[in-house]
Amino acid sequence: MDSSELKKLIDRYVKNKATEQERKLVDGWYQSYDDIDEPLPLAKEQQLKSEIYNYAKAHVNNNPPKIRRLNFIRYAAAAAIIVLVTAGLLLRREIAQQQEQQKPTYAIFKTGIGQVKKLELPDGSTVWLNAMSRVRIIEGFEKKATRSVYLDEGEAYFEVKHDAAYPFLVVTGSITTKVLGTSFNVKAYKQLNYVAVTLRTGHVEVSDKQGKKAVLIPNQRAVYSLQEHSYKLSSYNGEKSKGWVEGRSALSNASFRELALTVNNIYGVKLTSKNKQTDTYKYNIIISRSRTVDETMRLICSIHKNSCRRQNNDVTLY
Repeated sequence: MDSSELKKLIDRYVKNKATEQERKLVDGWYQSYDDIDEPLPLAKEQQLKSEIYNYAKAHVNNNPPKIRRLNFIRYAAAAAIIVLVTAGLLLRREIAQQQEQQKPTYAIFKTGIGQVKKLELPDGSTVWLNAMSRVRIIEGFEKKATRSVYLDEGEAYFEVKHDAAYPFLVVTGSITTKVLGTSFNVKAYKQLNYVAVTLRTGHVEVSDKQGKKAVLIPNQRAVYSLQEHSYKLSSYNGEKSKGWVEGRSALSNASFRELALTVNNIYGVKLTSKNKQTDTYKYNIIISRSRTVDETMRLICSIHKNSCRRQNNDVTLY
């Protein structure tokens, strides 16, 4: 419908000469504003809707119309407003739909308590997810300029297929690990105040959002402090970093918080302490899935000569 036909329709509508179908068409224009996905600011939209609708309704008379001079300018203005508002809102909806279609889609993988999951990526790389972890892999991953995997939560061990043309990235909330082809472990549980990257083979570069970088060589570990935004590099047996894949989680100089997290991930048991000294304790221990939770707790208590009490899935250290 061109502007001339629209003006004639508005004229008939205002003079109460429109057919029932034409009246529904005009009313439909107004009501369709509520279906727009990306509306104008609420105040502006309501103002325009009210001006158009109230003006038209004010000039509709249910009684037989009286002969009067047509105020063509006002009707043309009303028609122009409808054309402009409708076109603007439809354009906004089209843009929003295009943006929605352009949003990347991801395959999401999760693990629960006591679960370890193996993923085969499209490029031939392999990822193992530790318990209580979540990763996202973008659709068309192997065809992108960079092969990006998003570790949103937890711990994952990677064996990356070498491809110099397409760097492999592991992105957490705080740091990004870049490799060409290697094997390494990333630990980024939200309950901890750090992110740790341990290199088994090859070379990796770790960088944070501020641009601070650290380059690792085999059997080296970078611990990134979330509070201080800094790295601490140390020697670490890269082979041990993947032990949890086979059911053995090795803790080295670990805090009680990290110990409690590991116990909960493996057994679904909440470990707490009523001994203030535990804040200073460090633990060097291998927690094996082959042991029962009671066997593991006896081993934990033997390290610092503690005692513990278990009630269902709550264990308290004394």
